Amino acid sequence: MRRRAALLLPAVLMARPVKAAPAAVNFRLIRNGTAVGTHQVTFRNLDGGVLEARSLVRVEVKLIGITVYRYSHETVENWRGDRLVSLGSRLDRNGTPGFCEARAEGGQILLRGTAGEARLPAEAAPLTWWRRATLTDGGPLFDPRMGQAVAPQLTRTALPGGGVRVVLVGGEGADIAYDAAGIWVGFATTGEDGSAVRYERA
Repeated sequence: MRRRAALLLPAVLMARPVKAAPAAVNFRLIRNGTAVGTHQVTFRNLDGGVLEARSLVRVEVKLIGITVYRYSHETVENWRGDRLVSLGSRLDRNGTPGFCEARAEGGQILLRGTAGEARLPAEAAPLTWWRRATLTDGGPLFDPRMGQAVAPQLTRTALPGGGVRVVLVGGEGADIAYDAAGIWVGFATTGEDGSAVRYERA
């Protein structure tokens, strides 16, 4: 019995607890005071210490009961630690498609999308909002809707309780908030028609 226990001991010592995947993040999109869509981010752990983040945005704007605008954007990211391993994104903007694919290879991020192709540094990250380090570490950024490198102006402000607010200037612009634990808790931007859009936790 002692011999068997001794043989099992190394395996027990080598086994490490698996860190739980982050909880899902859910928002309602509010445009001019009316809910027009949802934004959900879900997570799961994959083999090899990879974290998968799946973001899904759905928007439907109606006028007198008739749908006048639809928007759907799904992005799947795979991360190992603080480095992006791969990304796949599909966009439907009122019938106009877009895509983005990215993968880590040879110490770079190979980016391909509707906007063309590019090679970015290995620390490049997509503007998918859920990851605070993307906007606070100062690394290269790209837009996952069309696969385009971007360099927006960012301002960062500490929030009460240890959170942080990041304001992005460029394109539609964005105002993003994270709590002290790094969880994405707020967002506001300008719609394509110039309307004010804000996120409300669902």
